[in-house]
Amino acid sequence: MSFWQRRPRAFATTLTVMLALALVPAGFVAGWRFAPEIRTETAIGRVSFDVSPSFLGEASAFIPVADWGFRADAFDSPFELEVELRSLERAALLQAAGGDLTVLEQTERELEDGARAAVLENFAWGLGGALVLLGVAALIVRDRRTRLLLLAVGGAASVLVGGSALLAARYTFDAAAFERPTYFANGAELARILEVAEDERVRSEYGSTFASVLRSVSTILAEAPTTAAQSRDLYLGSDLHANALVIQPLAELIADDPFMLAGDFGQRGGAAEARLLAPRVAALGAGVTATSGNHDTVGLMSALDANDVQVLGDGAGDEPGTARILGLEVAGFPDPLEWDGSGDPQDRPITFDDLDGTATAQAESETLIAAFDALRATPDVVMIHQEGLARSLAEELAERDYDRDLVILTGHTHRQRLEVYGPIALVNGGSIGAGGIFDAGRQPIGLAELHFDPVAPTLRSVDFILVEPFSGAAQASRVVLDAVCPDGERCSYEPPGIADSLVDGEAD
Repeated sequence: MSFWQRRPRAFATTLTVMLALALVPAGFVAGWRFAPEIRTETAIGRVSFDVSPSFLGEASAFIPVADWGFRADAFDSPFELEVELRSLERAALLQAAGGDLTVLEQTERELEDGARAAVLENFAWGLGGALVLLGVAALIVRDRRTRLLLLAVGGAASVLVGGSALLAARYTFDAAAFERPTYFANGAELARILEVAEDERVRSEYGSTFASVLRSVSTILAEAPTTAAQSRDLYLGSDLHANALVIQPLAELIADDPFMLAGDFGQRGGAAEARLLAPRVAALGAGVTATSGNHDTVGLMSALDANDVQVLGDGAGDEPGTARILGLEVAGFPDPLEWDGSGDPQDRPITFDDLDGTATAQAESETLIAAFDALRATPDVVMIHQEGLARSLAEELAERDYDRDLVILTGHTHRQRLEVYGPIALVNGGSIGAGGIFDAGRQPIGLAELHFDPVAPTLRSVDFILVEPFSGAAQASRVVLDAVCPDGERCSYEPPGIADSLVDGEAD
């Protein structure tokens, strides 16, 4: 008597169904792995397509000759479509970079046809893989009834899974995802990619969002000159947490652009940290502007000021400071937990929970709002370290129907984030300290580059940049505010990480 015959019928049936359902996804993965590479000739070169399992439903492209690529969350389905450029047609690239609509439209059609054919063929291989595994399992099972049940359930599940995934991809496809792709590359190559992506011709004069992406790719590969509209650009960072190891790579990235640092330079902010960090932070560039965080002290901020870092806000008196940067009126608010005691503060409060929690947080929010209202000049940009306090100001102003452009620069959580409240934008660049010296191998450096209109104090776009400090792996997500939050809507955006496991938890 076989194993299946010795079991109670209900148990055997349940086990058979579970086995069939487990073999189906395994068969699809195996089928995709053994599927032959699918290539398509396009106007700008030969590309290959591949399908792999993924919970993200992404479309990604990689250009080996340039060692960079981009990805977009274009659909909701359990697979990723990967495109790789294998050969280049130089003449066509130059035409596309110059805005030849014929080349762009032809390439777009060829890529759409190739992607559709590749997905269908890979799913056919996946279905075949599932049926092969079910057939092998059926041969092992001797009981005829169980064998028929296995094939029936498995066959139906294979068709259902494959069909559902294809329908989900079709009906959730979002072409607008290509307006906010995530670029990944190594080192300085990111800057060139993002410069081209900002080209107003790329964004506004061509027939579709995807054609805009094609043209930006063509422009980069053809190395054609661009005429990107001028903008006022500055970098945002926070949460160094005494990690002096990242100073040099940051300095190389930022060069001489203004760098706004929204607090948490140290861990405890004692004298030793002040001596270590102050000259190194000053070396980040010629235009470093800082305000304090909950881990900082008056002594540390004074050391920064003595090393020619422009410190906004008097922590001892809780008074904001102001500056004029790139023609923008900037106000910086010291953190309410900035320590004003003497010596090395070992037992100082670091969070509001170290005091009395919600009551203190609410009181400090009210104090911040009153300080903002008391500013003599209306700011274009404010710096507030703790994201919770920054959000309370944004929400209060939004409730008042505040009608001026305002950008709030913040940090504290170590997570990159954009929130838009009509004309108010709250930007968190992440942690430039990669989570501190002890987390430098587990968390990436995170910062943001903000692009303002050349005339008006209006934030046009934000580049969220992540760099793994030891390997040099990097990615950047450009977020165009008008595309992500049209018509002054309230919305929020969080860019994907180099790996989600590299960024975890809330900071204190």
